[in-house]
Amino acid sequence: MKACWLLATAALALAPAAAFAQGGANPGLTAQVGGVDDEQHAAELKLRRLDVAVAVRGGIAETVVTASFLNPGEDRLQGDFRLRLPEGAVVTGYALDIDGRLVDGVLVDQPKAKAVYEERVRQKVDPGMAEVTAGGEFRTRVFPILPDKGRTIRIRFVAPLLAPSASDEIYRLPLDLGAPSEGWSITVRASGDLPEPALAWPGRGVAPMVREGQDLVARGEGRTALVGALTIARQPFAALLSRNGYGERSVQLSGDTGPAGAPAPVESVRIYWDRSRARRDARHAAELALLRHTLAALAPRSIEVVTFNSNGAQRSRVGSADVAIALLEKVQYRGATSYAALGEDRAAADRCLLFSGGRPQLDRGFTLRARCRLDAVTSAPVADLAWLRNLAKRHGGRAFALGSDASAIEKALAARDSGVTGVFDAAGQALPYTALEGRSGRWMVVARAPASGGVTVHVGGRDVTLAVPEIAVAFDGEGVLLASDTLTGLDPTVQRADYVALSRRYGVASPDLSFVVLETPSDYARADVDPPKDYPEEQLAEWREMRKGADDEKAEAKAERLGVVAERWAEQVKWWETRFDPDARPKKPKEAPAPSPPPPATVVPPPAPEPTPMPTAEPAPDQDGGEAEVVVTGVRAAPQVSMVANAVTSIDAEDVGKLPDSDPSATIELEAWQPTREYLKAFDAAPATFDKRFVEVEEKQGAAPAFYFDTAEWLRRHGKPEAAREMLLSALDLPVANSETIAIVAARLERYGDLDHAIELRERLAALESERPQPRRLLALALARRAALRPATARADLERAVKLLTEVIMTPWDDAWDGVEMVSLMEVNTLIPRLIALGGKAELDPRLVRKLDVDLRVVVDWDTDATDLDLWVDEPNGERAIYSNQRTAIGGHLSDDMTDGYGPEEYLLRRAPDGTYVVQADVYRLDAINPNGPSVITAHLIRDFGRPTEREESVDIELTDGDKGRGQDARLIGRLVVGKKK
Repeated sequence: MKACWLLATAALALAPAAAFAQGGANPGLTAQVGGVDDEQHAAELKLRRLDVAVAVRGGIAETVVTASFLNPGEDRLQGDFRLRLPEGAVVTGYALDIDGRLVDGVLVDQPKAKAVYEERVRQKVDPGMAEVTAGGEFRTRVFPILPDKGRTIRIRFVAPLLAPSASDEIYRLPLDLGAPSEGWSITVRASGDLPEPALAWPGRGVAPMVREGQDLVARGEGRTALVGALTIARQPFAALLSRNGYGERSVQLSGDTGPAGAPAPVESVRIYWDRSRARRDARHAAELALLRHTLAALAPRSIEVVTFNSNGAQRSRVGSADVAIALLEKVQYRGATSYAALGEDRAAADRCLLFSGGRPQLDRGFTLRARCRLDAVTSAPVADLAWLRNLAKRHGGRAFALGSDASAIEKALAARDSGVTGVFDAAGQALPYTALEGRSGRWMVVARAPASGGVTVHVGGRDVTLAVPEIAVAFDGEGVLLASDTLTGLDPTVQRADYVALSRRYGVASPDLSFVVLETPSDYARADVDPPKDYPEEQLAEWREMRKGADDEKAEAKAERLGVVAERWAEQVKWWETRFDPDARPKKPKEAPAPSPPPPATVVPPPAPEPTPMPTAEPAPDQDGGEAEVVVTGVRAAPQVSMVANAVTSIDAEDVGKLPDSDPSATIELEAWQPTREYLKAFDAAPATFDKRFVEVEEKQGAAPAFYFDTAEWLRRHGKPEAAREMLLSALDLPVANSETIAIVAARLERYGDLDHAIELRERLAALESERPQPRRLLALALARRAALRPATARADLERAVKLLTEVIMTPWDDAWDGVEMVSLMEVNTLIPRLIALGGKAELDPRLVRKLDVDLRVVVDWDTDATDLDLWVDEPNGERAIYSNQRTAIGGHLSDDMTDGYGPEEYLLRRAPDGTYVVQADVYRLDAINPNGPSVITAHLIRDFGRPTEREESVDIELTDGDKGRGQDARLIGRLVVGKKK
């Protein structure tokens, strides 16, 4: 039986307080017949057994949860298993049963893990998927679960004994389940050299512990329901020494803060208030109450309020706390999380208070260096408290999750001195550490142990020296928390190698790295994934042999790559040099190659008379204006430049004819953008009340990125480019945002004129999705466009762009991407002359260097995997360029058919006869995993490609669930008109 499981974590660490406010069963278990996710197909799936084992050492717990479930019915089911985790949990392991044996997962780049998993889903081969959501919930889906069969999973995580939502130093695992058919068990084991921790069984009160050897142990089991939470209180201790599996020594240190003393008045306070979309659902009233009490205690003479997001910062000096709070009560939460605008703060302040959700989604390369002690507070439902801890630590402050009791936080913020600000060995050398906030009067840190001697902790303005125990106990928890803290300070894109290496060393899953488990050695070899360390020796030997064969094939393909590409390029040059008859009639139709069914006839009827030109006025909201099932969301943006320094626009049909054109008789017409969404029609009906209507609609639609994409375009069309950009970037802050979201935002930013941020996002995708050529190619094109705008950095951008395109051309990719090298050669050969003119050079074989300029060029990309989208171009003589007719009588040249998603596909015509060229897109096959999901096509229609008069117009078209594909429902993209209309 084949199996593939994926664990895609959506947050490094902290499970937010909101996760524990959720009701319902925990673990939760549901099922659907045949994998159809609706009420009509709901079915029963039973929890067979649940085993929980917790090992506690000081203030840290390691937990292993093993769950088995059973399909009692007669149908093949998809199972959905969910488990809410303790606050602060860091998932470090995942396993599933393969032939009766639990096999550990391995960490892989998230997009690759997703692709490996989905490939097997499409093959209908026992798929399973697991993730840790941004809301602090573990989830796994399995299909199929056969009748009278089941599966077993194992989850491993580390968590501090700390529950910010309860404002207490406890471990809390919520459990709410009916009686498992084979029962449940809970085992808690604690260090016997410390006082017995207070332990409460779920719904059963205090559980006593007994001594077993060197440990204290509590056990429980039964076949009844469990309702409540397993809670374990932090044990008092001073210093604990542990050694992990790598032999690394770490210490846990804890103590009394000492007398708090009277609050210390300060001269100035700066309030940093994050107004990004991620903070929309934070507990603002509780935050403002905390702020009011803190300002009253500090009594500053000067208060500065700085609200910030990806669109910048707004600064106000106010005379009182009342004015500051009144100002903050009016904040609208939009845009992405970014701290870059805070770099403008040059003046020092005595204290800074940051209210934010944590890790930035934009400007990740910026490092905040505030000139003040900075304390951070979060109440956002999805927050990265570990990131905030790291930031506050660098500024001599602390980070807090606002729970049910804010009194301890109020005291800490009002105190003259912060918490722990440093840990040092006997020689005064700083040791890596992470501080865990606790109840008032207590502090705790985890630090790397010194080679010898004791440690000194700088806490609350004083030094506390502690002896380190001589004997180290085997325990991995400290190393995991230290690694997690270090990871928060690394850029997953720029510092990719270090980030991946550290994550894999300690098994820390993250939004960028996921666990994947495959069944057979051949599965691992085909996916280019190393099996787990505990893989059976016999299977490991089989994998090594297969991997060697695969590596040999790759080496051979790499050695032959230049010859293969040079031969194909020579053929394309020959085509370009050929003079075709502009009056040639269509060739006889060709049948499509097997196994695909034949496409629509290659010869199409002569073009109908041109329709009446589209009006310049926008259509009224109730007009159809085009195909009902096409949404064209790419509309005219502020003027940009193409990679050859000519105007790039993304236009509406009403804008046609307004652009400069060296040939007035040559035009490009795109389908008009139509507000088919009901909320867009509502915005159109009353533009003056947009802000009010937006708030109402966002409550219902604001969980989906498409809502912010659509609304951004609406704002841009109504003359609000900055608001449009802010709205677009809101999509990055959504919990569901993924690589497709990032790609769409990057493409829109290019057309909005924000190339710097577009390139930042393209860089992130290129680092994450190194298995595909498309992210590198799109990054290269964005760099080339920026080079045309900025002469001072043009050479550096062009050198990088040419290098990236050369990698795309010379890398032997998967067969699915055959043809991308030809498209990239067309592009790189327009950049090389510009680079040489600036004194640079290209590392590309001379056989591949020749610019092929053309009258017409059309390129399409799309944003979904396993989607076969076909580019069609109907020429004036009635012939259609299509995947089964790639060379037309008048010289049309269509690139390879990309049948497995993403594109690009390209149409070229060196000498274009007069007439209308109709560009269409047909979805031949949708993604089998999500057949109703829309694909967004980005089409670029270019005149005079590679010439000084080049101009490009771009459009996004969303194909909705009404598009049946297979030639039944092709969608019009636009028309290229050469010569005068007839």
